[in-house]
Amino acid sequence: YCGGTVKVLKFILGNMQTNCYFLINEPTGLCAVVDPADEYGRIAAKLAEKNLTIDKILLTHAHFDHIMALRALREKTGAPLYVHKDDVEMLTDPKKSLMASAGGCSRPEDPPEHAVSDGDVIPLGTESIRVMHTPGHTKGSVCYIVDDIIISGDTLFRGSIGRYDFYGGDYGQMLASLDKLKALDGDYRVYPGHGSSTTLEHEKETNYYLM
Repeated sequence: YCGGTVKVLKFILGNMQTNCYFLINEPTGLCAVVDPADEYGRIAAKLAEKNLTIDKILLTHAHFDHIMALRALREKTGAPLYVHKDDVEMLTDPKKSLMASAGGCSRPEDPPEHAVSDGDVIPLGTESIRVMHTPGHTKGSVCYIVDDIIISGDTLFRGSIGRYDFYGGDYGQMLASLDKLKALDGDYRVYPGHGSSTTLEHEKETNYYLM
């Protein structure tokens, strides 16, 4: 999908079938990798095939199934990592991220180069990516908004919402975050952390949690 000067490429990676996205600024060829879930080799091969320069790595949140290829991607590319400040503790604690129990690795990830907050703007070539803090699934869950695109992580799915029973989850915060998304004007294409893409208008009309 192409919105404005940003193109979205989607990959379904790992045992948890997690969506990893490339946000590509076409005029510059710069790419932000969102949620490097697993299978570093596939990510690297696609970057090379498309002749893309990885400019930064963005996390919607720090659960294990969204970061399995993170260490390799950081080491191989040197690209800076962006994650919300409230999920830094999960990134660096394999128990809180569920990496120790479900991801098979008890080694902490290195802290991010950039700990972001609500309303921050992240440059990507000629475009700007806006950070919307949407806690509920985790304390530091975010949506990334650029042009008419929302990368919603595990906050909003097609027809559903993310779980709130893991560490840092909170149902009340989740409902408040969904209200923030519901209040956005205009239609957006929504790219969630799992499952198929949707539109914000469709979710407002059909998703129980946004109606």
